[in-house]
Amino acid sequence: MLKINGKTIVTEKYPNNETKVKDFIGELETNEDLLELKYETDEDLIALMFTKKRLDEMDRKTKLFIWYMPYSRMDREIAGDLFTLKYVCDFISTLNFEQVTVMEPHSHKTVDLFREFGVNVRDIYPVKDWVYEVMDDINFKPNDHIVYPDKGAKDRYADIALPNLLTFDKKRNPETGQIEGIELEDGTVNQDSSCIIIDDLCSRGGTFMGVGKTLKENGAKNVSLLVAHCEDAIFDGGILKEDSPIDMVYTSNSILTGTHPGIKTLTLRGR
Repeated sequence: MLKINGKTIVTEKYPNNETKVKDFIGELETNEDLLELKYETDEDLIALMFTKKRLDEMDRKTKLFIWYMPYSRMDREIAGDLFTLKYVCDFISTLNFEQVTVMEPHSHKTVDLFREFGVNVRDIYPVKDWVYEVMDDINFKPNDHIVYPDKGAKDRYADIALPNLLTFDKKRNPETGQIEGIELEDGTVNQDSSCIIIDDLCSRGGTFMGVGKTLKENGAKNVSLLVAHCEDAIFDGGILKEDSPIDMVYTSNSILTGTHPGIKTLTLRGR
């Protein structure tokens, strides 16, 4: 889905599934435009190209806000796979936006690639603010914990001062790369504590369930999960079931399209 200055750009399909973008130029009220990309399918990338080309025809200055960076998990070269994040960054760079803002990129590689392609890019991390909202919501006490589910999350949020940190790590098979276990690497769980796991992305939630299970086995009474992005795949996993070790999920609507009593949606302020 695309929005321009807060208004959804209307797209349709031809019978052969080609993308049709309805013209929007006559509805624009300012000289500088903010285009928002909320990635749902690859069709959004085609619509992004058509939309920017139309804006270029009118000599309009446009910035791009990317709620979730498409293909951001494909952030390194792996034998047998295409380095698709690199190609998507390259494609967006050719559209020549005045600025590109990425919300919670999965790794630094997204920003690095954009810069390699000459893009004026900035990255924002609203989880660093949202964590305090969640702490207020659960009535966070001195005995409670903030939890990093892996070292990647620890590195991502290392520049904010958070109390009673616990850090987990994933144990992978060196040959297959598959996760074989999740272990508490740093810290001790306080008894009867409430814990907030923070990270950038939740899919089906298996890793977070493993972390939550370990926390509760070691004495935690309540476990919440805070992620910037949450895929609709969360509804297919066990994280929202009654026997889940995760009591509440906090996230944005950057990708998520469904609702559930076990999910609280957070608001992004500013772009």
